[in-house]
This record gives sequence, structure tokens and C-alpha cells, in this order.
Amino acid sequence: MTEGPTTEQVRLWRPEGLEGVLALHGRTTSYAVDPVGEVVVGLVAGRPMRAARGGQRHVVVPGQLVAWDPSAAHAGSAAADGPWEARLLVLELADVQRVLDDPDGAVFDLQIGDPVVDDAALVRRFVSLHQALEGPASVLERQTRLTEWLSDVLHRRVPATAELRARRAARNDPALRAACELLADDPAANVTLDALAAVAGVSRFRLTRLFRTGLGLPPHRYQVAQRVRLARALLEQGHAPGAAAALAGFTDQSHLHRHFRRALGITPGRYAALTAAARTNVQDAAGPAA
Repeated sequence: MTEGPTTEQVRLWRPEGLEGVLALHGRTTSYAVDPVGEVVVGLVAGRPMRAARGGQRHVVVPGQLVAWDPSAAHAGSAAADGPWEARLLVLELADVQRVLDDPDGAVFDLQIGDPVVDDAALVRRFVSLHQALEGPASVLERQTRLTEWLSDVLHRRVPATAELRARRAARNDPALRAACELLADDPAANVTLDALAAVAGVSRFRLTRLFRTGLGLPPHRYQVAQRVRLARALLEQGHAPGAAAALAGFTDQSHLHRHFRRALGITPGRYAALTAAARTNVQDAAGPAA
């Protein structure tokens, strides 16, 4: 998402009962995000959009899904005169895995193949899932629909390339898992590479190779991603951006601002305003306490 255009209307919320899921619904004319450890899935409606990641270019027409794994940054722009509408889910993979009780780590191998999805059944189920997250559905229904949809995605036939096999092997390596757990458990900690390697039980060189192969990024970028996620949670709880920056381990508010905008495409202040509006809407819908 970008900020400023009068054509942009976005609602952002955390669906009850689904830890690690961020939902958005609205209209925009452009976006640019760099998600780490997150899958971004969106349904385009109204008007088409252009999507780009690396050397890939796609025109996405209304009724198609766009599904991006965490391997690289991506961006979108209007392909017609005016904004497009989108239903969007950001799946924070580590938390989604815990919600689904997936001990085999299959969620981390979420592979959809071509990022533009024309599978009508998968699109219909995504719409039903997103509407359940937006409407008055029970927690059980939301969790069931998410589990079923992810199961559909995981069972699509995507060729297991040598690169994918190497990525899976690295992510299943106990050393990488130990290092990731340390960084995720205390994102604000000032961890050195030596300390991280000691926890992982491997050399610094092997650990950095595991991060590159398994996650496609170095350890310090994974740490920044965990700090952004912590800052997001703090903003959702009502903390001011400056306080969230300090608590999440950023040098100052401008440091948070730079990384936050790169990851999600909006500033911490804008994110705080959107989540505050979502909390107000939930409270208004619940009515006065008895």
C-alpha cells in the first residue's frame, strides 16, 4: 500500500482466534512490500493490476489470486485508470504453523507455483475464507476455513526442484531452527553472530549459509523482520510509534519507520491508525458492556 491518494480506502484487522494472520480489504493504486517469513495472498477485484517481483511481470485481472512466498520483495501498480480492490491476507508463517499444530513444518514450504492463480475452486475458497474473517463467523469456522484453504494450497502439485529441496533441508536443520527461535523469542536483544552460532552449535560460516539457503536472507535481516513484527504487535496494542521502536530494539523511531515501510508498505503511524480504527469498530459492534 502507498499513503496519500484519496482513492485509497483500506481496512486492516487481526481476525479473532487466528494468531499470525493479518487481513486487509480495500482499494489502492499501488503498493510495495518486502515480507520476510510471511506469505502474502490477495484477490483482485474491480480493475486489473500490474505485479512485479525481480524480473517477473504479471497483469492480474479481477477474479484472480496473487500469492507471493517470502523469497523476495514485490510491488503492484494500477493497470487501468483508477484503483483496484483487493482482499488480502498476510500469513506470518511461524505463528500460523503453531495455530495449525503443524509439527512437520509444511506451512514453511507453502508453494503455489505461478504467483498468479487461476484455480477457480481455490479462488472461491479464498473468498469464503476472507469473508468469514471479516464477518460475524465463529473462531471455529475461521480456523477451519483457514486450515482447509492452506491444505488445498499445500496439496497442489508443484514440482520439487533442486532449489526447493535444498531450502527444505536447510529449514529442517536443527541449527537454523535454534538460531531462528532465539531471534524470534527476544527480537530486541543485541545478539552477536558468535552467540547465535554458539546456540546453533555450528560455525558462523555454516550458520550464515543455512540462513541464505533456507530463508534467502542473512541473520541480521531475519532479526529485523522479527523486530518489525514485534513493533506491529505493539502498535496494535496502542503503543505510540516511538515507544514501539524502543521496545522492539530499533535505534529510534526513524529506524523503525524505514524498516516498517519497507516491510509493509506503510508507516508505523498509518498502521497504528488503521488498527486503532479496527479496534473501535469491534468495540462499537459489541455494544456497551452489561
